[in-house]
Amino acid sequence: MNRKRALISTLALSLMLIAACSIVALASAQTGGTANQIIIRSQETNTGQIMVDTVIAAQDGWLVVYTDTSLSAASMIGWVPVHKGVNTNLKVNIDSELAEPLAALWAVLHVDRGVIGQLEVPVIDGPVQENGKTVMVAFGTQALPAVAATPKAQAPVVAASGLAGPPQTLPSAGATLPPIAWFVLAVLGGIALATGVILSRLQLRK
Repeated sequence: MNRKRALISTLALSLMLIAACSIVALASAQTGGTANQIIIRSQETNTGQIMVDTVIAAQDGWLVVYTDTSLSAASMIGWVPVHKGVNTNLKVNIDSELAEPLAALWAVLHVDRGVIGQLEVPVIDGPVQENGKTVMVAFGTQALPAVAATPKAQAPVVAASGLAGPPQTLPSAGATLPPIAWFVLAVLGGIALATGVILSRLQLRK
């Protein structure tokens, strides 16, 4: 009887350990680490300063505002440092004279990999890449008109150009499960089934 109890305890402990490891592995797979993200709304640019709602950065870096997608030093009109994690309500000083004639600007996330605290573009502190794409988002240079909220009101459709609708957001990486996660789940299920069979047989032999 003692051997049976010891076997049952060992199986139960093994199942608990595997379940815990599986939960950790799946949580890591779903979050995929810290995803980079930029949230900014269309706004007036004639004050010499713009507001960035939120920047989520996987590492310390910079949020740089450009006049076009060439992302050259000549097209930079403003920047602000960002720290690893969540940054909110960032104020970026910009060159209003260069921004005003344009319909859109681009906010781009850069990494601070050279001299810490010194923006070195375009090579050293280059744009952040995620899933093979530059972490950047376009926003309009004129504030959107206020929309009265009603119970049945629908959020405006976001244009592909990023120049209309609510605050523009760069989507974070999708939370899809990798093959290893499915393998872990399959192993966990097999062990649970085997444990149930063994426990049933032990109960029948009593």
